[in-house]
Amino acid sequence: MGLIAALVSAVLSSMKDLISKQVSFSVSGGTSAFASFAFALPFYALFILGLTLCGINIFTFGSGFLLLVLLRSLTDAGAESAKMCAFQYGDISLVSCYISLTPLFLLVTSPLITGDTYSATGAVGVLFTVTGSLVAFPIKFATGIDRSQLKGVLFAIVSAVFFSLNSCFDRLAVQEADPILAGFAMTLVAAAILLPLVIRRGTRAEFELIRGHQKLLWGRGLIEVLFMVTKLFALQFIQAPYVSGIGKLSLLISILGGRFIFKEGEFLRRLLAAMLIIVGVIIIALESLP
Repeated sequence: MGLIAALVSAVLSSMKDLISKQVSFSVSGGTSAFASFAFALPFYALFILGLTLCGINIFTFGSGFLLLVLLRSLTDAGAESAKMCAFQYGDISLVSCYISLTPLFLLVTSPLITGDTYSATGAVGVLFTVTGSLVAFPIKFATGIDRSQLKGVLFAIVSAVFFSLNSCFDRLAVQEADPILAGFAMTLVAAAILLPLVIRRGTRAEFELIRGHQKLLWGRGLIEVLFMVTKLFALQFIQAPYVSGIGKLSLLISILGGRFIFKEGEFLRRLLAAMLIIVGVIIIALESLP
């Protein structure tokens, strides 16, 4: 079940990113990140109301849950803001490759924060995904690079660091509370953290941009909820580095979307990189099976 949930979350992640790229042409990174949380909250409320009406109680949690919610919300606000800025400056098929470096950082953060251990085979799978990410777009500083694309890459790497921390806190949070309650609490606090940033940036213009993309943002909000719940569910069964590695399957969809929706270049190189990453995903998936 954990493996299926991780695969579903990967598909949902790529759908969310494609919408975010479309929005990034006119909405700033911070505002888009806030909207990704804010538009998800009503769907969380509906999920929770439905479960309550069915007599399912999800409002039980451990003593460390609230601290984990705060830590996760802070890192999630940073991760989403950096990712939206990366989409604003760089091709989605490029920056997604560097966001895929998350498993590399998890090799360090996961043992330190969650205490998870994994076999050499699992580590090889994770490193395979990272190798594919780097093959996608080798930066050649000697011959120069588009400054906008470089900004996108740098924001993507920052996002990858934050996402590695997110996965660790997610792993701990789902051991303290129900995945839906955990996702709702984290999303609510993250939106509250980013709201002052949106207000300070000029307010009326920012909110007018949000209003102009309502259909896309509501769709992304629903996908965000489904993504978070399936990811947190997977983390109940599979260690954080493996869930993050399997999530890189979304890269293939992002590359195809970049080519056919946004007409981005370097398609064959990035597609080859995606194939390498999928090999790593297969290794991780087989290793995670009981």
